[in-house]
Amino acid sequence: MTDQILRAFTFWIRTKLRDECRAYLESTKLKELAQAPGCRRSAALFRNLGDGTTEVVVISLWQSIDCIRAAFAEDFQQPGIDSAVRHKLFDREPTVRHYAINDGDALALVPPDWH
Repeated sequence: MTDQILRAFTFWIRTKLRDECRAYLESTKLKELAQAPGCRRSAALFRNLGDGTTEVVVISLWQSIDCIRAAFAEDFQQPGIDSAVRHKLFDREPTVRHYAINDGDALALVPPDWH
C-alpha cells in the first residue's frame, strides 16, 4: 500500500476579505479538488491572527503522490493561485507542502463534511 498524502498550502489575507475568500474557495478551488481523481477530501482552514490578517490553509487528502502529480502535472509543488485574485493575498508560501500519511485509516480522521 502506498502512503496517502496530505497536501497543504498556506497564504495570508486581510481579515476583512475572509468571507469573500471562503466563498471563492468553496465555489472554485475546493470544487476543482473534489473532482480531481485521487483527491479524497479537501477544506480551507482560517485563523484570525488578531492583527488585521488571517492565515488560510488549503488542505487536501490524496490517495497517493502519483494522483497529485497527475492532477497538477509539472507544477505539482506550486500553488494554483488564479491571477485574478493574486493581488488580494497579503502573503503566501512559495510552494505546497506534501506529507506522507502511512495510517490506512487517515481518511477517518478527516471530517466527512469536508468536500
